[in-house]
Amino acid sequence: MCVDAPKHYAIKEKLKWSDAEKVVMLKDAKVRNILHNSLDNVTSNIVITCKTAKEIWDALETQCQGMMEIKKNRRVVLMPEYEQFDAKVDESITDIYDKFLTLLNGLLLVGKEYEREDSNTEL
Repeated sequence: MCVDAPKHYAIKEKLKWSDAEKVVMLKDAKVRNILHNSLDNVTSNIVITCKTAKEIWDALETQCQGMMEIKKNRRVVLMPEYEQFDAKVDESITDIYDKFLTLLNGLLLVGKEYEREDSNTEL
């Protein structure tokens, strides 16, 4: 996801950094450290090649936007399933409740929450 700096940029040696540049680089290193330490292994592998905190943030933003699309699509699928929920004659009350609870939890995970009163009247 991360790309190398364009070829026309020359990398300045650390010994030639101004005090202001040192402060900026120190802040960037701290933010990169915070970001890497807060990520799980899978997500960390996505941004491991990023050189700056900004690159990490941009890569995470792109990754999360993809996840948001998946959540939206999942919500579109689950909402009609909730609204048309019906118990089958041969199902036990436990099976019906488990199926309904799984559906409610799935909806909650994608950001759709129904009031308890509404959920109770659906069964």
